[in-house]
Amino acid sequence: MGHRVMFLLLALLSFAVYAPTVVLPIIREHCELLVEEQRLAAAVKDHRNEVARRDEMLDAFKHDSEVIERLAQIDLNYQRPNEETMPVIPTRMFPSPESVAAEPQEPTGSLLLPNDWPGWALAAERWGDERGVTRLFIDPRLRVVLLMMAGGLLVAAFVLFAPMARPGDLSGLKRLKA
Repeated sequence: MGHRVMFLLLALLSFAVYAPTVVLPIIREHCELLVEEQRLAAAVKDHRNEVARRDEMLDAFKHDSEVIERLAQIDLNYQRPNEETMPVIPTRMFPSPESVAAEPQEPTGSLLLPNDWPGWALAAERWGDERGVTRLFIDPRLRVVLLMMAGGLLVAAFVLFAPMARPGDLSGLKRLKA
């Protein structure tokens, strides 16, 4: 009974080292791609808004007499008598309140998990970050060492505590001969 327990313990330890070494870097890469996708979606939205704004301006330049008059005043430096012109600050310098409020929060933690992921995943990430475990498993310099350690534990489990057939239990062998 002791050999089976030791075999299972070493096999479980091997899996406990192997699984996060393989899975956590994949999760990190996936989350980096999610962050990049959000950044690109925001850039596309900004570009579409800018195109729509320029289309409106072009339409106004073609058809709105008030805009045409103001444009002529600016280009020709025309000023009516008793009129004072003031420079206007471009609106691009000051973002609108909607755009500031709509920006998604940047993910925190070493895995960059989005904030809308399940609570247990975010709690596990925080737990791993607080103890330094997550950074250990996503460090590419340590990946080979951890994989070799997992393999060594599995080899040790099979060499030292491999489950063996009992001498009287040869029923499987008799079936093979028949």
